[in-house]
Amino acid sequence: MSQDGNRLGADLSLHVVMFHEAIARRLGVSNSEHKMLDLVARHPDGITPGELAAATGLSNAAVTKIIDKLVDADYVRRERNPSDRRSFRIHTTPHFRQTSRPTAAGLAQRIEEMNESFDEDELAAIARWVTGVIEALRAETERLETGGEPGARGGDGHTEALGG
Repeated sequence: MSQDGNRLGADLSLHVVMFHEAIARRLGVSNSEHKMLDLVARHPDGITPGELAAATGLSNAAVTKIIDKLVDADYVRRERNPSDRRSFRIHTTPHFRQTSRPTAAGLAQRIEEMNESFDEDELAAIARWVTGVIEALRAETERLETGGEPGARGGDGHTEALGG
């Protein structure tokens, strides 16, 4: 990737993190709690605490602590499984949806307006790049979490395209 591409990747990474931290502050939660809310919101039928632990790499105890805080803030609710009263699913609340919707609405509108200036081939190229970055992030996160060696793609594990 060219130096300009590396710089753009680093800038994108920085501003994505800053945007999500600003949303978290607006909601009165930590960035980790905000990302947990994001995961819950992506599952309209709810998600189990075990699934949240698996998706985040957090311990069951840490997930429970975050869920407790988010329940207290009226951002999520626990709903018992009617067929297995020992288990439950986590759902976002109407309060969360009402509170969070305005935080991302401006960004969604800006992106939609920007996308109108691209043709289908350009949008396809952008989608390939973003998908590739997401896959690189997943792979490198897993590598870092498991203590594995850098990937076999010739890198040294240093994610220059993302400014790391």
